[in-house]
Amino acid sequence: MYDTLPRWNHFENFGRILRDSGLRESLSLSVEFAVIATAAELVIGLAAALFFDTDPPSRNLLLGLFMLPMIMAPVVVGTAWSTLFDRTVGPIPYLFQVLHGPDIQWLATPATAMFALLIADAWEWAPLVALLLFAALQVIPHEQYEAARVDGASAPQLFLRITLPQIAGMILVAAGLRVMDAFLELDKVFVMTGGGPGSSTQFVSMFVYKQAFQFYELGYASAVITVVLALLAVAYAMYLRSYGRALRPADSR
Repeated sequence: MYDTLPRWNHFENFGRILRDSGLRESLSLSVEFAVIATAAELVIGLAAALFFDTDPPSRNLLLGLFMLPMIMAPVVVGTAWSTLFDRTVGPIPYLFQVLHGPDIQWLATPATAMFALLIADAWEWAPLVALLLFAALQVIPHEQYEAARVDGASAPQLFLRITLPQIAGMILVAAGLRVMDAFLELDKVFVMTGGGPGSSTQFVSMFVYKQAFQFYELGYASAVITVVLALLAVAYAMYLRSYGRALRPADSR
């Protein structure tokens, strides 16, 4: 009979982390995805927040529709976008075919698979960024804009001199929330690409999942997630420190 009892291997799993090139690749992919996704969501969210701040007709209805992706389960979002990008039944490849565009296998090549994941993530979470920034825009006194317009300020100057400085704190909040969440993305990756093709979208969460539930390396998976959480805790502490300095009044520094 095989000995199935767990054995204490001291710190071998942590030493293995330092030698694992696959883990380094997964960490690099996670950082790349988190940075690009967060940047895209900040741009889209800011543009949407500025649009809703102009009080367009039926603003509440439009805002409610825009927020719908945010309340969906990530697995549902992944399934929906996996269907949209499907080469056989997906409307996106069909649209390219109708327009005589290139025959792209969206989820079957490394670059397009990452791009598809970025689109799905931005579609789901840009509304959260927009909601946070819209709330920040609502508290800016309109008198400041009126006084600046009297002085001859242009629209770009209003944005750079009044709007942006007063929502900078909320932009930092939104960026911090999204970077931390996107770094640990698993649901949409699991549904849409499974970490493939190859290991091109195997983010660190997918790496840990495979180690634990495909290769049954539970000890190693536990060690990896312990180190990742420790790194995230350090990064979050540094973020909070930077955020506090950014919001501290100049005369108190």
